[in-house]
Amino acid sequence: MKSKRFGEKWVVRLETGERVVETLTAFCEREKIRAGSFTGVGTCRGAELGFFDWEKKRYRFKTFKGDFEITALVGNISVLGGMTFVHAHIALGDREFRAFAGHLKEAETLATCEVVLAPLPGVLRRVRDAGSGTSTLKL
Repeated sequence: MKSKRFGEKWVVRLETGERVVETLTAFCEREKIRAGSFTGVGTCRGAELGFFDWEKKRYRFKTFKGDFEITALVGNISVLGGMTFVHAHIALGDREFRAFAGHLKEAETLATCEVVLAPLPGVLRRVRDAGSGTSTLKL
């Protein structure tokens, strides 16, 4: 991973083989970013995506194998249980121009993943919500 700061924002480039969520989490921990948002594009080899099942109050995950364009990567940075939490959604395109999208559990960078990260001052906390079965931002 390489990174460069531009004023208050960061541009982060993930290298081949780096895991997207894992690498962004480590970067935010290193830079002490406890709140923010990000967008990104790139390519990945395989990804695990989730869809939140409201009735069962849990995620259903599916693994996608192959090479994909990351046509949209969006998310936020917060803190859950004292740990940095990267909440990301992704849209992937395959060689047949089909799209797949969902909550990103993890993906492996293929050629590159280029992320623009905008930190916010302070700490954005996330808490478990018994009603929805997931974690939500505490505002």
